[in-house]
Amino acid sequence: MSQVKPSDLMAIRAVLEGAFFSPLRLYDWPAFLFGQPGLLDLEDEEVFDIFVRAATASFTLHPEMDPATPPLERIFQSDGPAVLAQVMANLRGDRPMLFHRMLLSLPTIKDGSLNPQDFELVEDFLAKALASPMELSQSAADETDVLYKRGMRAAGLDPDNISDELLEAAARILAHPEARRCTSDIELLMWLCGGGATEGIPADLATGAVVEAWSRWVAAVTAQPEGMRLLMRLWPEMALSQAELDQFGPSAREGDPVIEAQCPYCAAVNSLRLGSKVEEITRCPHLIFVGTSDEAHLFQVLRHFDMGADTEALLESYYDSPADMDLYATFVNDMVEMLLAQGRLDSAEVTCKRSPQAFYYLRAYFAAREEDEATRH
Repeated sequence: MSQVKPSDLMAIRAVLEGAFFSPLRLYDWPAFLFGQPGLLDLEDEEVFDIFVRAATASFTLHPEMDPATPPLERIFQSDGPAVLAQVMANLRGDRPMLFHRMLLSLPTIKDGSLNPQDFELVEDFLAKALASPMELSQSAADETDVLYKRGMRAAGLDPDNISDELLEAAARILAHPEARRCTSDIELLMWLCGGGATEGIPADLATGAVVEAWSRWVAAVTAQPEGMRLLMRLWPEMALSQAELDQFGPSAREGDPVIEAQCPYCAAVNSLRLGSKVEEITRCPHLIFVGTSDEAHLFQVLRHFDMGADTEALLESYYDSPADMDLYATFVNDMVEMLLAQGRLDSAEVTCKRSPQAFYYLRAYFAAREEDEATRH
Protein backbone atom coordinates (compact mmCIF):
# COMPACT_ATOMS: atom_id res chain seq x y z
CA MET A 1 0.00 0.00 0.00
CA SER A 2 1.55 3.31 -1.07
CA GLN A 3 1.87 6.14 1.37
CA VAL A 4 0.32 9.55 0.78
CA LYS A 5 2.89 12.26 0.08
CA PRO A 6 3.43 14.74 2.94
CA SER A 7 3.34 17.57 0.39
CA ASP A 8 -0.18 16.51 -0.63
CA LEU A 9 -1.36 16.65 2.99
CA MET A 10 0.26 20.05 3.46
CA ALA A 11 -1.58 21.35 0.39
CA ILE A 12 -4.87 20.19 1.93
CA ARG A 13 -4.00 21.80 5.24
CA ALA A 14 -3.23 25.11 3.51
CA VAL A 15 -6.79 25.11 2.11
CA LEU A 16 -8.61 24.11 5.29
CA GLU A 17 -6.82 26.26 7.84
CA GLY A 18 -8.10 29.41 6.14
CA ALA A 19 -11.61 29.09 7.63
CA PHE A 20 -12.97 32.32 9.10
CA PHE A 21 -14.05 30.54 12.28
CA SER A 22 -10.56 29.24 13.10
CA PRO A 23 -9.43 28.82 15.84
CA LEU A 24 -12.39 26.59 16.66
CA ARG A 25 -12.60 24.66 19.91
CA LEU A 26 -14.51 21.53 20.85
CA TYR A 27 -16.13 23.55 23.63
CA ASP A 28 -17.54 26.20 21.26
CA TRP A 29 -20.65 24.29 20.21
CA PRO A 30 -23.05 26.17 22.60
CA ALA A 31 -22.02 29.49 21.04
CA PHE A 32 -22.89 28.18 17.56
CA LEU A 33 -26.03 26.35 18.65
CA PHE A 34 -27.49 29.35 20.49
CA GLY A 35 -26.00 31.97 18.15
CA GLN A 36 -24.21 33.79 20.97
CA PRO A 37 -20.53 34.81 20.59
CA GLY A 38 -20.46 35.45 24.35
CA LEU A 39 -20.38 31.67 24.81
CA LEU A 40 -17.11 31.24 22.89
CA ASP A 41 -13.84 30.34 24.62
CA LEU A 42 -15.45 28.67 27.62
CA GLU A 43 -13.81 25.97 29.72
CA ASP A 44 -14.96 22.37 29.54
CA GLU A 45 -16.51 22.55 33.03
CA GLU A 46 -18.58 25.57 32.03
CA VAL A 47 -19.78 23.93 28.82
CA PHE A 48 -20.77 20.70 30.55
CA ASP A 49 -22.69 22.78 33.11
CA ILE A 50 -24.51 24.58 30.29
CA PHE A 51 -25.27 21.23 28.66
CA VAL A 52 -26.84 19.77 31.81
CA ARG A 53 -28.92 22.86 32.51
CA ALA A 54 -29.97 23.27 28.86
CA ALA A 55 -31.07 19.63 28.66
CA THR A 56 -33.09 20.05 31.84
CA ALA A 57 -34.65 23.30 30.58
CA SER A 58 -35.53 21.78 27.21
CA PHE A 59 -37.31 18.91 28.94
CA THR A 60 -39.36 21.42 30.96
CA LEU A 61 -40.12 23.74 28.03
CA HIS A 62 -40.94 20.94 25.58
CA PRO A 63 -42.85 18.21 27.43
CA GLU A 64 -44.19 17.02 24.08
CA MET A 65 -40.78 15.63 23.13
CA ASP A 66 -40.17 11.92 23.41
CA PRO A 67 -38.44 11.25 26.79
CA ALA A 68 -36.28 8.69 25.01
CA THR A 69 -34.71 11.43 22.88
CA PRO A 70 -31.06 11.86 23.92
CA PRO A 71 -30.62 15.07 25.97
CA LEU A 72 -28.20 16.65 23.49
CA GLU A 73 -30.58 16.00 20.61
CA ARG A 74 -33.40 17.54 22.62
CA ILE A 75 -31.33 20.71 23.08
CA PHE A 76 -30.74 20.87 19.32
CA GLN A 77 -34.50 20.60 18.69
CA SER A 78 -35.57 23.13 21.33
CA ASP A 79 -36.45 26.81 21.22
CA GLY A 80 -32.88 28.07 21.62
CA PRO A 81 -33.49 31.56 23.10
CA ALA A 82 -36.05 30.23 25.60
CA VAL A 83 -33.72 27.42 26.72
CA LEU A 84 -30.71 29.71 26.99
CA ALA A 85 -32.75 32.22 29.00
CA GLN A 86 -33.54 29.49 31.54
CA VAL A 87 -29.89 28.40 31.59
CA MET A 88 -28.51 31.89 32.14
CA ALA A 89 -31.04 32.69 34.86
CA ASN A 90 -30.07 29.43 36.54
CA LEU A 91 -26.35 30.24 36.31
CA ARG A 92 -26.52 33.65 37.98
CA GLY A 93 -25.57 32.35 41.41
CA ASP A 94 -23.38 29.42 40.37
CA ARG A 95 -21.33 31.07 37.63
CA PRO A 96 -21.75 34.84 38.03
CA MET A 97 -18.72 35.73 35.88
CA LEU A 98 -20.06 33.66 32.99
CA PHE A 99 -23.50 35.23 33.43
CA HIS A 100 -22.02 38.74 33.60
CA ARG A 101 -19.77 38.23 30.57
CA MET A 102 -22.59 36.72 28.53
CA LEU A 103 -24.99 39.53 29.45
CA LEU A 104 -22.54 42.26 28.48
CA SER A 105 -21.99 40.63 25.07
CA LEU A 106 -25.63 41.11 24.03
CA PRO A 107 -26.26 43.97 21.57
CA THR A 108 -29.42 45.11 23.36
CA ILE A 109 -27.47 45.44 26.60
CA LYS A 110 -24.53 47.16 24.96
CA ASP A 111 -26.69 49.83 23.33
CA GLY A 112 -29.01 50.24 26.33
CA SER A 113 -32.16 49.52 24.32
CA LEU A 114 -33.33 46.93 26.85
CA ASN A 115 -33.78 47.81 30.51
CA PRO A 116 -33.86 44.96 33.06
CA GLN A 117 -36.03 47.13 35.32
CA ASP A 118 -38.89 46.80 32.83
CA PHE A 119 -39.28 43.08 33.60
CA GLU A 120 -40.61 41.36 36.71
CA LEU A 121 -38.85 38.06 36.02
CA VAL A 122 -35.22 37.72 34.99
CA GLU A 123 -36.22 34.84 32.68
CA ASP A 124 -38.53 37.19 30.73
CA PHE A 125 -35.80 39.80 30.46
CA LEU A 126 -33.27 37.25 29.24
CA ALA A 127 -35.73 35.73 26.75
CA LYS A 128 -36.21 39.18 25.23
CA ALA A 129 -32.48 39.95 25.26
CA LEU A 130 -31.66 36.63 23.60
CA ALA A 131 -34.52 36.73 21.07
CA SER A 132 -32.34 37.60 18.05
CA PRO A 133 -29.39 35.19 17.98
CA MET A 134 -26.73 35.36 15.29
CA GLU A 135 -26.65 32.74 12.54
CA LEU A 136 -23.25 31.46 13.59
CA SER A 137 -23.89 27.80 12.79
CA GLN A 138 -25.28 28.50 9.33
CA SER A 139 -22.39 30.85 8.52
CA ALA A 140 -19.95 28.15 9.59
CA ALA A 141 -21.84 25.58 7.49
CA ASP A 142 -21.60 27.81 4.41
CA GLU A 143 -17.87 28.36 4.94
CA THR A 144 -17.30 24.65 5.58
CA ASP A 145 -19.05 23.76 2.32
CA VAL A 146 -16.86 26.17 0.34
CA LEU A 147 -13.63 24.85 1.87
CA TYR A 148 -14.81 21.24 1.56
CA LYS A 149 -15.20 21.65 -2.19
CA ARG A 150 -11.84 23.40 -2.51
CA GLY A 151 -10.18 20.71 -0.44
CA MET A 152 -11.68 17.89 -2.48
CA ARG A 153 -10.60 19.54 -5.72
CA ALA A 154 -7.10 19.99 -4.27
CA ALA A 155 -7.18 16.24 -3.57
CA GLY A 156 -8.03 15.63 -7.22
CA LEU A 157 -11.62 14.58 -6.47
CA ASP A 158 -15.07 15.68 -7.56
CA PRO A 159 -16.79 17.03 -4.38
CA ASP A 160 -20.17 16.07 -5.83
CA ASN A 161 -19.18 12.46 -6.48
CA ILE A 162 -17.51 11.03 -3.37
CA SER A 163 -17.11 7.26 -3.13
CA ASP A 164 -18.38 5.13 -0.27
CA GLU A 165 -14.81 3.92 0.29
CA LEU A 166 -13.66 7.47 0.99
CA LEU A 167 -16.55 8.08 3.39
CA GLU A 168 -15.68 4.90 5.25
CA ALA A 169 -12.03 5.96 5.43
CA ALA A 170 -13.03 9.28 6.98
CA ALA A 171 -15.16 7.45 9.52
CA ARG A 172 -12.15 5.27 10.42
CA ILE A 173 -10.05 8.39 10.97
CA LEU A 174 -12.61 9.96 13.29
CA ALA A 175 -12.97 6.70 15.22
CA HIS A 176 -9.26 6.84 16.12
CA PRO A 177 -8.62 7.61 19.84
CA GLU A 178 -6.39 10.50 18.80
CA ALA A 179 -9.37 12.22 17.18
CA ARG A 180 -11.07 12.39 20.58
CA ARG A 181 -8.01 14.09 22.05
CA CYS A 182 -8.15 16.99 19.58
CA THR A 183 -9.82 19.93 21.32
CA SER A 184 -9.31 22.50 18.54
CA ASP A 185 -9.31 22.62 14.78
CA ILE A 186 -5.62 23.52 14.93
CA GLU A 187 -4.80 20.33 16.83
CA LEU A 188 -7.06 18.37 14.49
CA LEU A 189 -5.34 19.63 11.32
CA MET A 190 -1.89 19.01 12.79
CA TRP A 191 -2.87 15.41 13.44
CA LEU A 192 -4.80 14.88 10.20
CA CYS A 193 -1.97 16.24 8.09
CA GLY A 194 0.89 14.83 10.12
CA GLY A 195 0.61 11.39 8.56
CA GLY A 196 -0.54 9.38 11.56
CA ALA A 197 -4.25 9.80 10.85
CA THR A 198 -3.97 8.29 7.36
CA GLU A 199 -1.93 5.20 8.25
CA GLY A 200 -3.52 2.13 6.69
CA ILE A 201 -5.60 4.19 4.26
CA PRO A 202 -4.88 3.87 0.50
CA ALA A 203 -2.96 6.84 -0.84
CA ASP A 204 -5.64 7.60 -3.44
CA LEU A 205 -8.20 8.03 -0.64
CA ALA A 206 -6.07 9.64 2.07
CA THR A 207 -6.19 13.33 1.15
CA GLY A 208 -9.91 13.22 0.42
CA ALA A 209 -10.57 11.34 3.67
CA VAL A 210 -8.74 14.10 5.54
CA VAL A 211 -11.02 16.72 3.99
CA GLU A 212 -14.11 14.65 4.79
CA ALA A 213 -12.99 14.03 8.39
CA TRP A 214 -12.24 17.72 8.89
CA SER A 215 -15.67 18.78 7.58
CA ARG A 216 -17.46 16.29 9.83
CA TRP A 217 -15.53 17.46 12.89
CA VAL A 218 -16.31 21.10 12.09
CA ALA A 219 -20.00 20.24 11.58
CA ALA A 220 -20.06 18.68 15.04
CA VAL A 221 -18.31 21.53 16.83
CA THR A 222 -20.32 24.24 15.06
CA ALA A 223 -23.59 22.56 16.12
CA GLN A 224 -24.80 21.58 12.68
CA PRO A 225 -27.56 18.96 13.05
CA GLU A 226 -25.72 16.34 11.01
CA GLY A 227 -22.76 16.62 13.38
CA MET A 228 -24.65 15.99 16.60
CA ARG A 229 -23.94 12.25 16.81
CA LEU A 230 -20.24 12.80 16.22
CA LEU A 231 -20.22 15.52 18.90
CA MET A 232 -21.48 12.96 21.42
CA ARG A 233 -18.71 10.58 20.38
CA LEU A 234 -16.08 13.29 20.66
CA TRP A 235 -17.40 14.25 24.09
CA PRO A 236 -18.80 11.03 25.61
CA GLU A 237 -19.82 12.78 28.83
CA MET A 238 -22.69 14.34 26.87
CA ALA A 239 -23.99 11.02 25.57
CA LEU A 240 -26.35 10.71 28.54
CA SER A 241 -29.74 9.06 28.74
CA GLN A 242 -32.61 10.86 30.46
CA ALA A 243 -32.20 8.60 33.51
CA GLU A 244 -28.52 9.54 33.74
CA LEU A 245 -29.29 13.23 33.25
CA ASP A 246 -31.80 13.13 36.10
CA GLN A 247 -28.95 12.32 38.48
CA PHE A 248 -27.38 15.70 37.63
CA GLY A 249 -30.62 17.69 37.58
CA PRO A 250 -32.16 20.00 40.19
CA SER A 251 -34.63 17.39 41.42
CA ALA A 252 -31.67 15.37 42.74
CA ARG A 253 -30.75 18.36 44.93
CA GLU A 254 -34.11 18.67 46.70
CA GLY A 255 -34.87 17.86 50.33
CA ASP A 256 -32.06 19.64 52.22
CA PRO A 257 -29.21 17.42 51.01
CA VAL A 258 -25.92 17.11 52.89
CA ILE A 259 -22.72 17.71 50.94
CA GLU A 260 -19.25 16.66 52.08
CA ALA A 261 -15.64 17.41 51.20
CA GLN A 262 -12.48 16.00 52.74
CA CYS A 263 -9.83 18.53 53.72
CA PRO A 264 -6.49 17.92 51.96
CA TYR A 265 -4.62 19.38 54.94
CA CYS A 266 -6.12 17.71 58.01
CA ALA A 267 -8.22 14.97 56.34
CA ALA A 268 -11.32 16.08 58.25
CA VAL A 269 -14.64 15.56 56.46
CA ASN A 270 -16.56 18.82 56.19
CA SER A 271 -20.35 18.52 56.07
CA LEU A 272 -22.88 21.17 55.07
CA ARG A 273 -26.67 20.83 54.92
CA LEU A 274 -28.22 22.83 52.09
CA GLY A 275 -31.67 24.31 52.36
CA SER A 276 -33.17 27.78 52.68
CA LYS A 277 -29.87 28.53 54.41
CA VAL A 278 -26.60 26.63 54.66
CA GLU A 279 -26.11 24.77 57.94
CA GLU A 280 -22.64 23.70 59.02
CA ILE A 281 -22.59 20.18 60.46
CA THR A 282 -18.82 19.75 60.67
CA ARG A 283 -16.21 22.23 59.49
CA CYS A 284 -12.47 22.21 59.80
CA PRO A 285 -10.47 25.47 60.11
CA HIS A 286 -9.06 25.12 56.59
CA LEU A 287 -12.35 25.33 54.67
CA ILE A 288 -12.81 28.81 53.22
CA PHE A 289 -15.31 28.51 50.36
CA VAL A 290 -17.61 26.15 48.50
CA GLY A 291 -18.47 27.13 44.95
CA THR A 292 -17.64 26.63 41.29
CA SER A 293 -14.52 27.33 39.25
CA ASP A 294 -16.11 30.58 38.05
CA GLU A 295 -13.68 33.48 38.37
CA ALA A 296 -16.13 35.47 40.49
CA HIS A 297 -16.17 32.59 42.99
CA LEU A 298 -12.40 32.23 42.81
CA PHE A 299 -12.13 35.93 43.64
CA GLN A 300 -13.99 35.20 46.89
CA VAL A 301 -11.42 32.46 47.54
CA LEU A 302 -8.60 34.97 47.01
CA ARG A 303 -10.13 37.35 49.55
CA HIS A 304 -8.95 34.93 52.25
CA PHE A 305 -5.36 35.70 51.29
CA ASP A 306 -3.33 38.88 51.69
CA MET A 307 -4.06 40.61 48.39
CA GLY A 308 -4.47 44.06 49.90
CA ALA A 309 -7.44 46.39 49.74
CA ASP A 310 -6.10 48.29 46.72
CA THR A 311 -5.66 45.10 44.69
CA GLU A 312 -9.17 43.98 45.56
CA ALA A 313 -10.57 47.36 44.54
CA LEU A 314 -8.66 47.20 41.24
CA LEU A 315 -9.99 43.72 40.48
CA GLU A 316 -13.54 44.82 41.27
CA SER A 317 -13.14 47.71 38.81
CA TYR A 318 -11.97 45.21 36.16
CA TYR A 319 -15.04 43.07 36.78
CA ASP A 320 -17.31 46.06 36.24
CA SER A 321 -15.62 47.00 32.95
CA PRO A 322 -16.51 44.89 29.87
CA ALA A 323 -13.18 45.78 28.27
CA ASP A 324 -11.25 44.51 31.30
CA MET A 325 -13.10 41.29 32.09
CA ASP A 326 -10.50 39.12 30.36
CA LEU A 327 -7.81 40.85 32.42
CA TYR A 328 -9.85 40.16 35.56
CA ALA A 329 -10.17 36.48 34.68
CA THR A 330 -6.45 36.18 33.84
CA PHE A 331 -5.37 37.83 37.09
CA VAL A 332 -7.70 35.72 39.25
CA ASN A 333 -6.76 32.45 37.55
CA ASP A 334 -3.04 33.22 37.73
CA MET A 335 -3.28 34.09 41.42
CA VAL A 336 -5.12 30.85 42.14
CA GLU A 337 -2.55 28.84 40.18
CA MET A 338 0.27 30.51 42.12
CA LEU A 339 -1.32 29.72 45.50
CA LEU A 340 -1.96 26.13 44.45
CA ALA A 341 1.66 25.74 43.36
CA GLN A 342 2.83 27.19 46.71
CA GLY A 343 0.69 24.73 48.65
CA ARG A 344 -1.21 27.57 50.34
CA LEU A 345 -4.47 26.71 48.58
CA ASP A 346 -6.06 23.40 47.66
CA SER A 347 -9.46 22.11 46.62
CA ALA A 348 -11.46 18.91 46.81
CA GLU A 349 -14.52 17.54 45.08
CA VAL A 350 -17.88 17.90 46.76
CA THR A 351 -19.80 14.67 47.30
CA CYS A 352 -23.33 13.82 48.33
CA LYS A 353 -24.08 10.28 49.46
CA ARG A 354 -27.78 10.55 48.65
CA SER A 355 -27.27 12.06 45.18
CA PRO A 356 -23.69 11.42 44.00
CA GLN A 357 -23.95 13.42 40.74
CA ALA A 358 -26.18 16.27 41.90
CA PHE A 359 -23.39 18.67 42.87
CA TYR A 360 -21.07 17.97 39.96
CA TYR A 361 -20.40 21.70 39.51
CA LEU A 362 -19.14 22.43 43.04
CA ARG A 363 -15.71 22.28 44.66
CA ALA A 364 -14.58 23.00 48.20
CA TYR A 365 -11.59 25.31 48.65
CA PHE A 366 -9.16 25.11 51.56
CA ALA A 367 -6.42 27.45 52.78
CA ALA A 368 -3.31 26.24 54.59
CA ARG A 369 -2.64 27.64 58.06
CA GLU A 370 0.78 28.68 59.30
CA GLU A 371 1.29 25.42 61.17
CA ASP A 372 0.45 23.48 57.98
CA GLU A 373 2.95 25.44 55.90
CA ALA A 374 5.66 24.81 58.47
CA THR A 375 5.27 21.04 58.00
CA ARG A 376 4.95 20.99 54.20
CA HIS A 377 8.23 20.69 52.28
